[in-house]
Amino acid sequence: MLDPATFARIVISDDAVVYASFANSQKCWAHLLRKAVKLTLLEPDNEEYRHVADRLLEIYREACRVQRDGRLSDGGWKQKVAALDDEILELCGPVWCEELPPLEGTADDNRLLANELMRLMLQQQLFTFVTAAPVEQPNGETTPVEGTNNEAERTLRGPANARDTGHANKTKRGARRLTVIESVLESLRVQLATFTLSSVIDEVCRWCDRGQSCFADLLAELSLPPPKHSILDGVLPSTAEASGSSG
Repeated sequence: MLDPATFARIVISDDAVVYASFANSQKCWAHLLRKAVKLTLLEPDNEEYRHVADRLLEIYREACRVQRDGRLSDGGWKQKVAALDDEILELCGPVWCEELPPLEGTADDNRLLANELMRLMLQQQLFTFVTAAPVEQPNGETTPVEGTNNEAERTLRGPANARDTGHANKTKRGARRLTVIESVLESLRVQLATFTLSSVIDEVCRWCDRGQSCFADLLAELSLPPPKHSILDGVLPSTAEASGSSG
């Protein structure tokens, strides 16, 4: 749903193909580590799989330490990232260079993981978070770029759990309504200095008085035109659109 032509930030995601069009990307280390750990659980006596999982975790933790090292200059960070790339090459290069055909069972999973890590390393999507500048939110908070997409998943977990446990929003109309509400609330969480029920109500009342929301202000600040259609129309069309009505 993000537009690669206008989204100028870093996309932190798994390696799904839908994110391939974003050049400035950070692939989620949690997903990569889980793949390595899964191999050790399937074959606990396989020393190679244990070594890959252990080394990957060590490399990720080392990258996190480098990111937090305030003594480094831009050149120093780049040298550290180059060294991290070399560690990935040392770990995965032997399997990658063999250009193995599809294998059987966990051996193929190991091959695919090595190839994925090498591809992401060469595309510079493994250690983007190490050198990226901290992100300043509209509410004034500054947060470092993370190496996993856990924050996004945690943000979505509450509404997803509420939907599942309440057995609600089984229709497109209900799902669309809740999606709009949750999107506005979570966007306001990073817009408002204090996120409380009172501050949210005050902000929405301000929109009514001004005839324009803070999101319209943000579009103007970024010199982006207001959207002609809701991006939800492609996945959750309104009842009128779904029935062909113009009402």
